[in-house]
Amino acid sequence: MKVYKLVEASGDGPFVFGGESAYLAAWPKNPDGQDLILLFTINCKIARQRLKRSDLPSEGFLHVFSTYDPDEYFIDSITADEVQQTKGVASYTYVVHANGGKSVKSPRPSIPLRFADFEECSIDDDDELSVASLLALDAPAGALIPTELSENYDFLCQVYSSDFPAPYQDALYMTDGVGYLLVNKYIGNDKSDGCFFVQVA
Repeated sequence: MKVYKLVEASGDGPFVFGGESAYLAAWPKNPDGQDLILLFTINCKIARQRLKRSDLPSEGFLHVFSTYDPDEYFIDSITADEVQQTKGVASYTYVVHANGGKSVKSPRPSIPLRFADFEECSIDDDDELSVASLLALDAPAGALIPTELSENYDFLCQVYSSDFPAPYQDALYMTDGVGYLLVNKYIGNDKSDGCFFVQVA
């Protein structure tokens, strides 16, 4: 199947791991009151054009946040079972579309910036789980996307935990963890702009 793998970019790129600021009015917290960490940001305009994704907004950015605590067990909080589809409700992971403008700085230590670009390639459409960070129209083999999420969201990308900059290769709790980003088919309705979760074997 055709996919777009994430490859490191020397300068600016349409996909950005980490960062200490986001285009929001306030930094998001999880239901326990903990500040979330910014995992990555996608430039919607570039991604929409390059990936030919009409389900992406024509402008702005998709910010993806998650619960993260290197000293605590948090994997159960970021699985598909904990995804919050209702907009405006605190969640252990958080996906939001922002149009840019004023930004807010993270109140917690942040993942260092790493820019990435899209590289078109093909992967074997077999039964093995691909652990590469990639974007595709359909979820790769091995990805378990709950049916109830597929009703309102389209698969956009998967990220491999070890691709995060050091020392945050455990950003998804396990260094071999794979996280999935799904985007709202109709951003702007009463559902969250997207959902992100980690698949547990």
